[in-house]
Order: sequence, then C-alpha cells, then structure tokens
Amino acid sequence: MERVTVDGSYGEGGGQIIRTSVSLSALTGRELEVRNVRARRSKPGLQAQHLTAVRAAASLCGAETEGADPGSTRFVFRPGAPVSAGSYRFDIGTAGATNLVAQTIFVLLAHQAESSRVVITGGTHVPHAPTADYLEAVYLPMLLRAGLGAEFAYPRAGFFPKGGGQLEMRIGGSVTARPLDLTDRGRLRSLTAYVVTANLPDHVADRGVATIEQFMRGVGRDARMEIRRLPALDAGAAVCLAAECESGFAGFSSLGERGKPMEKVAEGPCEEFMAWWKSGAAVDVHLADQLVLPMALAPGESRWTTPRVTDHLRTVLWLVEKFLPIRFDIDESGRGPATVALHGSSLELCGEPNRP
Repeated sequence: MERVTVDGSYGEGGGQIIRTSVSLSALTGRELEVRNVRARRSKPGLQAQHLTAVRAAASLCGAETEGADPGSTRFVFRPGAPVSAGSYRFDIGTAGATNLVAQTIFVLLAHQAESSRVVITGGTHVPHAPTADYLEAVYLPMLLRAGLGAEFAYPRAGFFPKGGGQLEMRIGGSVTARPLDLTDRGRLRSLTAYVVTANLPDHVADRGVATIEQFMRGVGRDARMEIRRLPALDAGAAVCLAAECESGFAGFSSLGERGKPMEKVAEGPCEEFMAWWKSGAAVDVHLADQLVLPMALAPGESRWTTPRVTDHLRTVLWLVEKFLPIRFDIDESGRGPATVALHGSSLELCGEPNRP
C-alpha cells in the first residue's frame, strides 16, 4: 500500500499528530512518514515523551523506524506485524506525560482478543497533558461504555521536573467496540474531586478540599472528595474534578506550582466545570478530540456534543481520514454546543502488515 505522508505542522501541529499517526499506522499496517514534526513549537522535533510513544507503538507491531531520534523533525514508521498483546514496560526517562503514551497504545491493545499488561514510568501530573486522575475517572470510563475496557492504577505520582510516576494498566481481552451517543448528557450521576499531593504537609490537601466544598455549596452542588497523598520524587499538587452524567463525561484539572496557593489550584477546575455545565455539552473539549480515534474504529455512527470545536479536534479528524474510510460532520450552526457526528470504519484489525 502507498505510504501515508503527514505534515506534522498541520492544524494544532503538536504531539497529537505524532501519537495518533503511529497508532493508525500500527493498526492499519500502512507505512508512515511524518515531516515538519512540531515545526512551530518553541522546541521543535521529537521530545522524550513523543519518542516513547513512537517506540511503544513500534514495539507492539514490530515496526522499523527511521529518524526516531531526539529533536528529529522527520521520521518514518514501518509496521512489521499485526499488533500483538503482551506484557510491556515503557520508561520516558523524564517527566514527560505517561498519560499521553498510554493513550497512544490503548486503542491498539484494547482491540486485541487477549489482554495486555502495561507499565509506563514518567510524569503523571504535568502541564499540557491529561492527569492520571483524568485518565482513570473520565477517559477510561467513557471507553468502557464503548466496549473497550481496562483496569488502571498509579501507585506513584510524577511531577516536573523529575517524573518517576508510574501507571499500571491491564487492557483488552474482550472486544465489543460499539458507537456512542453523547449528545444529550442527561442527569449528573456523580461529581468527584481528586485532590492529589506529594511530599507536602497535610494541610495543603485539606485547603484544596475546603475550597472545593465551599465553591460547590455556593452553586448548589455536592462533590465527593478523594484525597490522594502519594509517593513521588518531587513535591507536587493537583486537582481533578470529574463529572459523569447519564450520557456524558467531563474532567477539569489544575496543577500546583511555586507561588500558587492551593486555593487557586482548586478553584480552577470548579470554575471550568460550571462553564461546561452551562454550555449544555455532553463532553469537555479535550474528551471531544480524544473520542475520535476509538469511535473511528466502532462500526456505525457516534455523536457527541462539545462546548467548542478546537484545533485539536479538527486536526485529529483530518489525520484519521488519511488512514480510515470514515465520514464525519461538525455542526456549529446552533446557539448551543457543537455536535460531532462520526461514522466509524469496520476495519479488520488482524491479518498481514501492509494489508489492503
């Protein structure tokens, strides 16, 4: 089959293109070339977490890579075999986002008949990436509704700059991928606040909890509190507020940093939750683009509503269409949230590499 060539500077132009393209290459067996990798970023080219994602996907399908080196702005990915379940361990070696590496390989392994065990070491709570709590409480429960299951734990947290956090996952083993209808979110079933601290006094988490409780009383909401005091190499704090509705999911996260009071860390997710709730959308803006790849592999039409259409969402739709015969439509015509409709592929995920 013809090589798929991807312009890594297209659209949002970041690591999402790298992660999604190697996932699709591994799934379809099609050779991939990515040019202009993160060309418009302040540090262009492949960084540690991107390299780990590429090498992780390669290990699942016996791929050969060319140019997969630190700082490289071009690489080639040649799958050598169908994706294989197994036991895998990946170490980013920095505070790069373990959660983004996990999302790179999750869909690959979730479609295998046998289960896999995966351990990823690096950052669990780092800027510009979903937190481990978001992965656990929003992303994975949403995919479970689509028939893609996983068990998840993170016994160690990883903050910038040392990382050292650890994700542990058991993925796949019962594939029943089905489309989702996440348009009318329905009743709010649960609202959970995960308050995470490492190497900090107990009062830091307590202040975060008090801030959330006060905010929610003011808006007439109840939130369940879960304090997580975890071992880590660095001191750190984070809050993730996760909402589950009858037909919708959303999560909102904030990270601590030097000079930022825990009250401010806790307020951010609360305010973002209320803005999402008032929008009427069924999923948050990040989940809106994270849904594209798994729903592209679920035969039939999936639909979801989002507060707004982001560059990430448009980019991942553009990219998936290069590999799979999907159909999609984005409706932004109403005064309410935007609606994404995606008719997925019935791609057979087993067979010879570079299969037609």
